[in-house]
Amino acid sequence: MDDDPGTPWIAGGVLVMTTALALAGCRDGTETVCPAIGWSSALVVTLAGEWPPVDGGSLSVDCAPRCGWAVVEGGAPVARDRLTAPLDGASTLLHLDMSAPDSVDVRVLGPDGSELAGLEADLDWVRVGGSEACGGPMEATVTVPAP
Repeated sequence: MDDDPGTPWIAGGVLVMTTALALAGCRDGTETVCPAIGWSSALVVTLAGEWPPVDGGSLSVDCAPRCGWAVVEGGAPVARDRLTAPLDGASTLLHLDMSAPDSVDVRVLGPDGSELAGLEADLDWVRVGGSEACGGPMEATVTVPAP
C-alpha cells in the first residue's frame, strides 16, 4: 500500500486527462473550432533593382475593394481605401488588418510628393499562417518597375 497522500490525486488527474483525450478523438470532424484571434495580412511593395535611392519618398496604395478598417476614436470603424507609408529602402511592408483586396494601385512618391512611378496590379495572396477553415494572415508582393 502506498502511504503518499498525493497518489490518489495524481491517479485521478491521469484518469481525467486520458478520458478527455479519448473523447476528443470521438468527434466526427464536421465541426471546426477556430481560435478567437485577429491577424493582419501584409502587402509587400518592392522597388525593382534598377531604382535609384528615393530618400524621403513614400508610397500611396489604393485598394479595391478596400485596404481594411480604420478605427476612429469615439466613432464606428470606417473602411479605408488608401494607405500611405514612407519608403523603407527597396521593400516596404504595409499591414491591411484582416483584408485581402483583389487589386491595388501603387504610386511611388518623391520627397516633394511628386509621382515617380505607378503600377496597377492584381494580387496573388499566399497564406502565411492560420488555416483555410479558420482564416489567418496572408501575404502578397508587388514589384514596381523603375521609371
